[in-house]
Amino acid sequence: MADMTVGWIGIGNMGWPMARNAKQAGIDIVVYDVDQGRMGKFAEEFDARRAPTLRALAEMCDVVVTIVPDGKIVRQICLGEGDRLADGLKPGSIVIDMSSSAPTGTRQLGDDLHKLGVTLIDAPVSGGTVGAEKATLSIMIGGSDEAAIAKVTSIFEATGKNVFRCGSLGCGHAMKCLNNYLSAVGLTAANEALVIGQKFGLDPATMVDIINVSSGRNNSTETKYHQRVLPRTYGSGFSAALMAKDVGIASGLAGDQEAFAPLLHTLNDIWQQASAQLPGVDHEVTIEYYERANATRLKPGKQA
Repeated sequence: MADMTVGWIGIGNMGWPMARNAKQAGIDIVVYDVDQGRMGKFAEEFDARRAPTLRALAEMCDVVVTIVPDGKIVRQICLGEGDRLADGLKPGSIVIDMSSSAPTGTRQLGDDLHKLGVTLIDAPVSGGTVGAEKATLSIMIGGSDEAAIAKVTSIFEATGKNVFRCGSLGCGHAMKCLNNYLSAVGLTAANEALVIGQKFGLDPATMVDIINVSSGRNNSTETKYHQRVLPRTYGSGFSAALMAKDVGIASGLAGDQEAFAPLLHTLNDIWQQASAQLPGVDHEVTIEYYERANATRLKPGKQA
């Protein structure tokens, strides 16, 4: 697809397979990552060009994709001090933020980039590293510039399977954080149920079998517990810190809208505490947060 060159910022657990799939679909890719070694390895393995700086990448490309930990980093990449995209972006350029960012921040960034003649589209993804590898991600698009969205549709088709138009700018990020809120609810509720049941004398594996053919089943009980949580292998590729971040974004969105959402705010407190007490772990490890709290007979968040 020689009609556009795409700069790809972030080639981590999600960004690597997504950029690879885009490259293999015939999209001209230029990569950038703060990890120079990883960037070089990707460029060599997939015969992709690499940019020495953000400014250089912007000068080389018509479209820039960001897939990094959060919206604050995206803003730094675009408009921060020092090396930044803004110094190289041409009027008419498009930036696609595929990270999990705060929707209100996305709208502010969109306004700021618009002043430079640059269009921002938010297009966060769901489906984890497996979806990224297989190009079966769900992609949630926010934006009102129909021409810009049409121009970059090939990127979404190369990296995902289910592509949804969610509304104006920021709506993709709003949908993503609310989806992850529901995912966190299912996992958290199942953790509580299993710990309570085990304390009473139920076998957790049997509980999961029963739940999965009954009305209490959810994505976590069906795809996580037998597969990784109960055998304690974990390794979904999505950290507790990232889940806590997404739940926090959803809680902040509810606050911005002055919405009545007591469950969401309580869940946010739980995930912030769990992430702090279990730093650097996969989000599935949070069952141990409940086990520790019950073992010490303390409320979650308290120290022994």
